[in-house]
Amino acid sequence: MSAEVHRWLSSARNPSVRYLRARDLGETDTKEQSRLRAAIPRWAPVREILALQNPDGSFRSLEKNPTSMPTYRALCFLHRCGLDMSDEPVQKAADFLAEHHCGEGAVSHNRGGSGVLPCYVGMLLRPLIEMGGLSHPLVKQSLKWIVDHQRYDHKKTRAGGKKKWPFRAVENYGCWKSVSCYHGVAGTVRALSAVPPRNRTAAMKKQLEGAVEYLRIHRVFKKSSSDTPLFKHMTRFFLTGGYRFHLIDVLEAVADIRPRLAREDWVREAIDAVEAETENGRVVLAKNYSNELIEPLPLEPPGKPSRFLTYQWLRVKRRFGLPAP
Repeated sequence: MSAEVHRWLSSARNPSVRYLRARDLGETDTKEQSRLRAAIPRWAPVREILALQNPDGSFRSLEKNPTSMPTYRALCFLHRCGLDMSDEPVQKAADFLAEHHCGEGAVSHNRGGSGVLPCYVGMLLRPLIEMGGLSHPLVKQSLKWIVDHQRYDHKKTRAGGKKKWPFRAVENYGCWKSVSCYHGVAGTVRALSAVPPRNRTAAMKKQLEGAVEYLRIHRVFKKSSSDTPLFKHMTRFFLTGGYRFHLIDVLEAVADIRPRLAREDWVREAIDAVEAETENGRVVLAKNYSNELIEPLPLEPPGKPSRFLTYQWLRVKRRFGLPAP
């Protein structure tokens, strides 16, 4: 990366990105990485999030009828900030969800099968896997649910798990119609692709192949019948998007599945679309969607270049084997 972007990402104003850049994009030794990581829990935004944790590991809710979503969000935010399963708050939150919100075989935003939705399952699993939670019961159960049930269909193209899910929420929300819901595809493919290749089962690999074909039809983020993006938010990048995923999120999964896909035109077009939205190599935080945990999200101000999103994009480019700006 350019010296200017390097200095910007290494600023002490954002200890989380300073550490993540050193860990994933630099050549910093382990001792220095440990020193940088030690500053993260002391950073005011992280302290503000951690202060919302209850003694049982769950997180306080802004909802009128509280669900487990605040705990989902907290884990996603803490992952983005560089914490992992070695940090007690992360372990406690994951254990809470496993004990109270996995009764039907996958993580649920309520306590039953009606709260098991592909977009939210995937949204939570990728952070947990990247935080070192691949062997955690919540992750293992939920990955099995994805393999057994998640669909990657597009009209005549059929792929995905064939087991019948007995709860109607997936039908009511349109998760698995003749064209599988894009948000569910994006979430679950992000979860499956986060599993290291050596740990992927044959069934996981088959699911990922079906997901790649689905994304190929959409050229990653476009309508199958035109050159128009599926959703405006795909190139308006955010740190929290509700059930949504943006283009960097989806390309992150593609890079994990098969880095050489960057050589294919349909992926290259998507990469170019992200690059077209950067400013001097930096990704702008366009907006954040409301969340159930903390408002406003204290990590970074919308409308300005984002260190978190820029780090994420540079990491994706590195996985693709592409040069940084």
